[in-house]
Amino acid sequence: MNFRSSLACTSSDIARWGLRSILKRQGGVLPGRIAMKIDPELLSDLASLVDRSVVVTGTNGKTTTSNLIADAVAASGATVVCNRAGNNMEPGVVGALLEGRSDLKRAASGKRVGVFECDELYTVRVLPKLKPTYFVLLNLFRDQLDRYGEIDHTQDVIAHALELSPATTLIYNADDPLCASIAARVPNMSIAFGIDGATGTESDRISDSRFCSQCNAPLEYDYVQYGQLGAYHCPSCGWGRPALVRRVTGVELGCDGYGFDLAFGPEAKAPTTHIATRYNGLYMVYNVAAAFFAARELGVDAAHLQPTLDAYVPAGGRMGRWEIAGRTVEANLAKNPVGFDRQIQSIKTAGGRLCAFFLNDNDADGHDVSWIYDVDFERIADTPGLVAFAGGTRAHDMQVRLKYAGIDAAIISNIEQAIGAVADEAADDTFYAVANYTAFPPLVKELDGLKDADASSVASCAVTRTDGSAFPTDIAPVELPRPLRIVYLYPDALNLYGDG
Repeated sequence: MNFRSSLACTSSDIARWGLRSILKRQGGVLPGRIAMKIDPELLSDLASLVDRSVVVTGTNGKTTTSNLIADAVAASGATVVCNRAGNNMEPGVVGALLEGRSDLKRAASGKRVGVFECDELYTVRVLPKLKPTYFVLLNLFRDQLDRYGEIDHTQDVIAHALELSPATTLIYNADDPLCASIAARVPNMSIAFGIDGATGTESDRISDSRFCSQCNAPLEYDYVQYGQLGAYHCPSCGWGRPALVRRVTGVELGCDGYGFDLAFGPEAKAPTTHIATRYNGLYMVYNVAAAFFAARELGVDAAHLQPTLDAYVPAGGRMGRWEIAGRTVEANLAKNPVGFDRQIQSIKTAGGRLCAFFLNDNDADGHDVSWIYDVDFERIADTPGLVAFAGGTRAHDMQVRLKYAGIDAAIISNIEQAIGAVADEAADDTFYAVANYTAFPPLVKELDGLKDADASSVASCAVTRTDGSAFPTDIAPVELPRPLRIVYLYPDALNLYGDG
């Protein structure tokens, strides 16, 4: 390292010490950001600290997949550095390497592995400097349109990133035609994985990729797993899902979650490993499969895979469960239409009927929330005894969306009001809370704070309207001095005739 790089590393160490020792904070991306201000090319120097590395990207599942890979590699005896908290832009990757560089320098040669989650748009900055051994591409869905734009822009960025790192091997989800089209246009070696056969568990409408990437003709599907994931082909030019080099077979949904086999080869007699999960969402089958296929490429023995999954604790409260006032509360993150659809399907699969949806529109979420009309809330509208709530900075938008789905949802300002409002419901009914990006951390923090709350104090936080729906205690009705007149312009275009 030159003087500038050394100064950047030292400055980062001082910043991290100050954040943790004085401010009692984890630090996040700030140490990496400070280091990059001093040396913008620092990542290129830090890349030599690891012998092999893998970068994980995709719209959904990056944090889960990268953490599972890191856990599996660590279980094999290697020294691992990973941006586990989900700081997935270039400063986050730099910060993770800076924090772990002492351990990496002490580790034996050949045993130093980097596992990094990366934001899709930052792959073009990270891959050319890090030059990872493997690049895992999970899926591509519409997400934060005011930041990412349409999916073809994201595809272009990822393809260009791979072109700038030609020695990197692409491990991609071939069930997603948007991922497969990237593999078809880059020169990198690639490994296609996917689910071999219809699962029949979460068949869905095709969401984001209806047309062939080669000739723009409509794609045809033999079966759909969810979203646009499935077995597809173009009747016009013949392009279709690539042959699977790594396969998921025998997918079955049991009482405790999904079970399946991982086949580490395209042939019928390829070595297989059975995996049992405690998750009832098909998206987790893809995440686990991607993680363990990548881990095997990094040299992890198959014997470490199931124990790694059994010991896995999701980051930041994701898929977390709390016991509050005698009721189990389960919370999860969903930040785009497909993410919300997967959570709704999980609620439906579990027979859930108590739920709250939190929607924020901060910078990190994207200010355009029109995507909620692409979420299939109608899927749970016919659930007997359904009780729903809407929260977040755009709670009223969520309430209106749920109304169009045929769901009467009450506005809440926090999760305690919702839990209190269902105090009289059967105690064995789990309460499900789903929140988008910036709404999720405050939700987790509030749930952590409610773990020791007694049932009566929680119940006292919610009162009811005459129709029985929750009403926040800190909001009082306002009597207007004159009648309120609401005028709809072009009501026929807005489909508002039936709203009175």
